[in-house]
Amino acid sequence: MAQRALVLHRWDYQETSLILDLFTEDKGRVRVVAKGAKRPKNPWRGLAQPFMPLLAEFQGRSDLKTLTLLEPQQATQKLLLQGDKLYSGFYLNELIQRLVPTEAEAPELFESYFSALQNMTNSERVEPALRQFEWQLLQHLGAAFDWHYDADTGHALSDSKWCYFIPDHGFVTQARDNQQRAYSVADIQKLAAWDVDDESRLRLLKYIMRDALAVYLGDKPLRSRELFRGTKRQ
Repeated sequence: MAQRALVLHRWDYQETSLILDLFTEDKGRVRVVAKGAKRPKNPWRGLAQPFMPLLAEFQGRSDLKTLTLLEPQQATQKLLLQGDKLYSGFYLNELIQRLVPTEAEAPELFESYFSALQNMTNSERVEPALRQFEWQLLQHLGAAFDWHYDADTGHALSDSKWCYFIPDHGFVTQARDNQQRAYSVADIQKLAAWDVDDESRLRLLKYIMRDALAVYLGDKPLRSRELFRGTKRQ
């Protein structure tokens, strides 16, 4: 049965085919070979690209499936990402590729990803959609943390004026060392309520999400982030 899917990445395969890394609604991340997709008259040629809402079918028992159907979702709004939005979309794709294992069902995360792309398409502000997806990805990984209580003591953060974020642990009111960034508890409470209208507070959320994800991304840098920085230097 056909299921909703988006292409995360594609590679050339042999002379006429492509390998696609798909993020699908029912089967999670799946790698497929699209046989003949590079031929000029093949209908898959123009569809097999990121940020195009698709319907896909595939078959096979190996890690590399065989694509049998690829067509556009006729009733779905096209995702038009340009400039910073395009690089932000590549960033989301790379997070999924790096942190979501293949063939692990993730229907809620698929919805979150698709919603993030739609929000970036329809809004002038990209950052809120990115930060919300990062949080939902952490939840999917079982790495969500509490925004209201000290991870060390269990006491309410609201009892203190300042707090500190410990990746893979949560917020605490006693710093581990004098190099840690201090956050206003008032700001953290607003972020917990998803009050991101203030740009400076949104920047704090970026720091928190980046630190939280770094534990799982490891030392290997994100190519999408380096590419984005490169365009800003030009």
